[in-house]
Amino acid sequence: MLKKIALAALLITSISAQAASVWKVTNGENTVFFGGTIHILKANNLPLPSEFDKAYAASDILVFETDIEGAENEEFQQKMMSKVILTDGTTLQTRLSEETYASLKTYLDAKGLPIINLHPLKPSMVALTITMLEFQANGFTQDGVDKIFAKKARQDGKQIDWFESIDEQLDFIANMGGDDDDGMIKYTLEEIESLPTMIDDMLSSWLAGDLEKLNETLVQEMANDFPEMYQEMLVKRNDNWMPKIIELLNDKPTEFVLVGTAHLAGKDSVFAKLEAKGFKIEKLK
Repeated sequence: MLKKIALAALLITSISAQAASVWKVTNGENTVFFGGTIHILKANNLPLPSEFDKAYAASDILVFETDIEGAENEEFQQKMMSKVILTDGTTLQTRLSEETYASLKTYLDAKGLPIINLHPLKPSMVALTITMLEFQANGFTQDGVDKIFAKKARQDGKQIDWFESIDEQLDFIANMGGDDDDGMIKYTLEEIESLPTMIDDMLSSWLAGDLEKLNETLVQEMANDFPEMYQEMLVKRNDNWMPKIIELLNDKPTEFVLVGTAHLAGKDSVFAKLEAKGFKIEKLK
């Protein structure tokens, strides 16, 4: 996803071999492993820390945010386009202030991309598109953690499950930013400017599983600057996932849950909710 979440989906520098964004959650009898994911990686981020493979080997079922395989088929692509195209007679230009539109045009001109080509798209899709362009320009060209393990699970014949349907994921993409189209684009352009200097710190925090730092630098900043997005993208989704997570912790099979690391950090996180219910959470070593 875009933004602080997509940025929270990216996070290398020197880390001990025992550090990783992988945790073990137990209720005294049953275990669920949690892996904080990055949805797109650099070549030098691979191979992943061994803790990911340990959790995978110990698990019977893998659980993702959504149906990753389904998100790659042609039907999904067609459905996505129908969700992100403006159909109410407005265009990208009419949705933005003159100042923000001019800033976006300057950015796209420098990339050799005519802004008129993006006129039919909702600002949320435009924001996601230029964010992914910047990630790729900064070396993020490899499959992310979730896709790596989804492929491995299919090859090994392991059961796969997910928290959200493809349609729910599409709605999140289409409605990112709520009604503040102008704020969404301004925010994205600001983040892009600082992206190259932020990448190493973010990768380092992710690889170390440093949830406190991620909360301070990403989650809380989103909560303070974009409270509506924070509620929609993190808080509500975490709340929606909790009944399913409790089910996983109460059944016998061992699951490996792989979700964006931002969902695991902060006072409204999945981990905070599990701790409040008395579950034990520890770093996998």
